[in-house]
Amino acid sequence: MSQPRHPPVPGRPPYRSVPPPAAPTPAGQPRQVQPRHGAPSRDVPAGPAGLFAVGFPNYVSPPPSPRNRTGLIVGVLVVAVTVLLAVLGFWLAAGR
Repeated sequence: MSQPRHPPVPGRPPYRSVPPPAAPTPAGQPRQVQPRHGAPSRDVPAGPAGLFAVGFPNYVSPPPSPRNRTGLIVGVLVVAVTVLLAVLGFWLAAGR
């Protein structure tokens, strides 16, 4: 079953399958960085002094995390097992 078509909404253009063209972008020099935001407004009222946090005087930052050595340990184990199996294989092959 198909749905009946809705009547057009007054004051609204009909649906188009092709989107309208994009607005032109401001031209600038090559490799020139365009600002993303406008200048900060200067009409912000200044609040009374002392209402804003200035820091946490008793804060102690946590100690740094220990280095992750999992890859080093796994790598050393893989090399050691490979060398051990290679030596064992040569020893078994040479004994026969």
